[in-house]
Amino acid sequence: MKGKGRLSYPRSNRIGDLIKEEVASLFLNGINDPRLVGVTITDVRLADDLKIAKIYYVCGTKQDRPKVMQGLESVRGWVRREVSKRINMRYTPDMEFVYDDVFENGMNIDALLRNVKNESNK
Repeated sequence: MKGKGRLSYPRSNRIGDLIKEEVASLFLNGINDPRLVGVTITDVRLADDLKIAKIYYVCGTKQDRPKVMQGLESVRGWVRREVSKRINMRYTPDMEFVYDDVFENGMNIDALLRNVKNESNK
C-alpha cells in the first residue's frame, strides 16, 4: 500500500521536479550559448498525460527576452535529448519555454502597496 504522502503528490509533479533539476543543471553546466547566460529555471509543469513540459524561466531584463527566446528555441531539442538520457522515461515530453512573470507581478504589487501606504500617510 502506498503512503499518504505519495498519493497527494501527483506523478506529473514528481517527474516535473526531476526534469527541473536536470534542465537547471544543463543551464548551469552544459549550455554554451551566450544568449542564455543568466537564465534561471524557476519551475517545470507537466501536463497530466506527461506529453508536454512547460519550463518556466527568468532572465536579466525585458530587453534580453527576445534574444533569450531565440537561444531557448535553438537548444530546445538538445535539452530534450539530454533530459531523456538522464531520466529513464518511456516518453520524454515535448518542451516549451515560458517566461515566468511571477517575480515581476510581485514587484508591481509591492510597488502598488507602497504607493497606497504613502498616500494614506499624507
